[in-house]
Amino acid sequence: VYGVWLALATTAFWFVRVENVLMIFYSLYSAGRWPVHIYPGWLRLALTVIIPVGFAVTVPAEALVGRLDLATLAAALTLAALCLIGSRWLFQRGLRRYSGASA
Repeated sequence: VYGVWLALATTAFWFVRVENVLMIFYSLYSAGRWPVHIYPGWLRLALTVIIPVGFAVTVPAEALVGRLDLATLAAALTLAALCLIGSRWLFQRGLRRYSGASA
């Protein structure tokens, strides 16, 4: 979730008003209060793959109750690493283009 949040916040280097996008993400993040299994298939897919809020909530909950399998754990670690690498790359790219607040 941190990687997605950082990537959305980094868009402020290119766009002036990003607080609306961040509020939309926060609203979707609120949907993560419940397990993704209660949502219909298309929303479950969106909350797991596109915006990994459901993934970030469901995987730790499954680990706590002992239902986490090795494949899901591997997918969670891979997704976390990809989000971190991608958001860091985007942030570094934004810093190179940044010319200052007064420019």
